[in-house]
Amino acid sequence: MATTATSDVGPGAPLSSIITTVRYSLTSLAKGKHRASKPKDGHPQVTDLTTIQPKPSLPPQPPNSQVSGDKDDHEKPPLHLLALPIELLHNILRHLNFVSILELRKTCRFFHAIASPPQLRVLFGRQEMTALLLQHCKTCLMHDPIRSNLLSCSHEDEGWPLASQCVDCALVANDERLKIGKKVTLATEEVAQVCRWCGRPIRSHEGVVGPSSPNNVGNRGDGRPFHKGKCYRSYNNSLLFFFILGWAQLMIGITGAALSWRYWRGAVMVFAPSITSFLLLWIVMGFLFFRGSRKRAYRYTLLLELAILGCWIPPVYYISMQIVKHPEREVDTAMQAALALFGLNLVFRLFNVIGNVVILCSTPDLTPRKRPNAEWFKRTIYKLMLWSVAWTYPPSVEHRLSSD
Repeated sequence: MATTATSDVGPGAPLSSIITTVRYSLTSLAKGKHRASKPKDGHPQVTDLTTIQPKPSLPPQPPNSQVSGDKDDHEKPPLHLLALPIELLHNILRHLNFVSILELRKTCRFFHAIASPPQLRVLFGRQEMTALLLQHCKTCLMHDPIRSNLLSCSHEDEGWPLASQCVDCALVANDERLKIGKKVTLATEEVAQVCRWCGRPIRSHEGVVGPSSPNNVGNRGDGRPFHKGKCYRSYNNSLLFFFILGWAQLMIGITGAALSWRYWRGAVMVFAPSITSFLLLWIVMGFLFFRGSRKRAYRYTLLLELAILGCWIPPVYYISMQIVKHPEREVDTAMQAALALFGLNLVFRLFNVIGNVVILCSTPDLTPRKRPNAEWFKRTIYKLMLWSVAWTYPPSVEHRLSSD
């Protein structure tokens, strides 16, 4: 009935060798031909241990554990898991987590009985069983001995002590505790911020330390809300991209206004809108430098960007119609440069409008792109939204929310 293990287990073998033999035996037993059918004892699954009371019963004996007397005295017993003494099997069970115990119970009737909930309660004891349950995620049964990747739970939670939940399962379930701007309590009683870039808790050794400053929203007394390393590096890269892009937009806006002043002063549809957009451009720059942490400031910048976008439409239309109406005329360099710069200003302002709309709607939570169960199209949409925020104003990721 049993499958031969890949390594010998003698009487003097250390416990680590025995556990290694158990792992190989579980794999072979699970894939063998002697997979047992569901027993008739009616024992519930391991996840129901909290509702089962221990029942005094004699431990089952492994089959063929003794060598029959009619066999040759020199014949060695088969070296497999079932040949081990029952005391040693109990000791092995105490070193397994719930996932391994569930897999072990599926191998044969004997292990289904020896690892039943009543037997486990007697074997572990009440306190050790409670501690072991608190180390597992109630959803995926992930075992975390130090509980650093589990969220906290209390006696009032349903199913306690099997009531903790790992960070991955909490993200999949869209747990309200893992919202940006909030602080979450881990199972280790550590209070952590939620990273604004990936949406996961920031433990004490993972955060970016920053000085306390009431004027700078990102530099709070408990540090910047990012994981040091990849998250904070990605955020800094977005700031660099925004800085370079901002100067490029400013130079293109100034150059476009200068061209209209130099060559199109007599054309009202070109000169008046371009000068107006030039003045509005500096008002937008003032908002970028002096705006606070209030989200409603983006409504004003959105209105200004819409106004600048509308100002660049008449110049582009006027120059394009001049080229279409007079095809016999040679298009000079000034007209080509003006049309190119006016078109770039139009495209840049269109992207700015889209970015401000995204910031207003996302408030600015773009962490769902990092969830384990996010579909590919949702990841793509959130990445495009992230690029639009990086284009428009990436410091909005650090702005305070109502939950801060």
